[in-house]
Amino acid sequence: QASAAPPPRRHPALAAPRARAAPRRRRIASMSSSPGAGGFGVVESWNEWDTLREVWVGTLEQKNLTPANEPAVTRKLGSYAKYGWELRDELPDEACLQEAKRQLENYVDVLKGEGIVVQRPKPFPTDEALKTPIWSVDRMGGFTCPRDVFFVAGKQVIEAPMSWRSRYFENLAWRDLMLSYYTADPRMRWSCAPKPKLVDSSFETEGDVGKITNDEIFFDAADARRFGKDVFFQAHYGTANDLGRDWVRRELTASGLRVQDFEFEEFHFSHIDARLTPVEENLAFYCGRDKPSPAMFELFKENEWNLIDAGTRTDCRSKSDNCAPGIHLNVLTIGPGVVIVEESEKNLIKLLRDEGCDVIPIPFSACYPWGGALNCFTLDIFRHGPEAKSYFPTLDREAEQKKAREEAAAKAARARLTKDFQPRLPKRTVGASQSVF
Repeated sequence: QASAAPPPRRHPALAAPRARAAPRRRRIASMSSSPGAGGFGVVESWNEWDTLREVWVGTLEQKNLTPANEPAVTRKLGSYAKYGWELRDELPDEACLQEAKRQLENYVDVLKGEGIVVQRPKPFPTDEALKTPIWSVDRMGGFTCPRDVFFVAGKQVIEAPMSWRSRYFENLAWRDLMLSYYTADPRMRWSCAPKPKLVDSSFETEGDVGKITNDEIFFDAADARRFGKDVFFQAHYGTANDLGRDWVRRELTASGLRVQDFEFEEFHFSHIDARLTPVEENLAFYCGRDKPSPAMFELFKENEWNLIDAGTRTDCRSKSDNCAPGIHLNVLTIGPGVVIVEESEKNLIKLLRDEGCDVIPIPFSACYPWGGALNCFTLDIFRHGPEAKSYFPTLDREAEQKKAREEAAAKAARARLTKDFQPRLPKRTVGASQSVF
């Protein structure tokens, strides 16, 4: 028997407290098959919450226990010492990796049990040194998180350049799979950002050592959050810079999408999917240590989004876990209000259920030290939902006004360029058009 739908949500500043809603029935996707991709053979995903039909899941095979010796990794490795999370049933690295493998395969089983097609990479050895004409690194990391390497914006795949030397070739584990979608789906676009040089000057050597500079195009795909027509992007919070944001903006603008800056009040080395998590239209959560800026709060409020403080993580199994304060928010939403969550994050589970969400708790925190959480380890390839829907009407109005200003400016520029301009015309003699042969 279907549960009653919860009442419409409004921003906390506009709404009175309401009674707890009953959990929703899970939406089960029917499975299909397609030549080449082993699934639907379709690339289309417009937001983070529409019904999930097909997903990529990373692997812990070929995962290196020893971190690579390079600037980006060195910068991240200080995170546990910075926060000192309380440990639950602490696991040494090897035991933690084995437990993580069991948890990851259980995650795959849960997804398949929900009727979702699951695709996996083709890993290759990662323990040998890599060298380009400009730099070398002693090892790769692994192939855990396709979310960092790619994101799907509608019918377009954006392949990130990566700001990690040890992750420079990580995309190759997914190449055959990506190519199978490209050949199966004629609507798919596949855009790869320019690979950076990753020279020593690409990273700060003083102060925040290892911080990327703005001398090259840098971003990880997990620096973007998709809200239909609008993609919210964070620069200068760890793995992306202004040039990276600008490249994504130009690329997606050509596809009819809009890229908006998302700003937070504090800095924590983190992707945006451990800071801001929408679980359905008009409902999103943020990490308590990553409070959105006043301008962000105002934008969400005026568009009737309920933006809720979800506190910080409470579960940690290893001192090798360098994940951010909001890693508990790195959940996977498989349908509007249907959320897979780490089972030990009791506070978040209660918060989601109080908002009427259907929560699927599973164990996953042993995976945190090896790449991240539930969202990190996946990439949604096909979600069933509306195309390029706008969830922010005020941004529609701003876009219309901006377009009018740009058209007026372009018209004025053309007028300036053509004023008093006389094009050179060819000088022709009488009979020049006639052949002499």
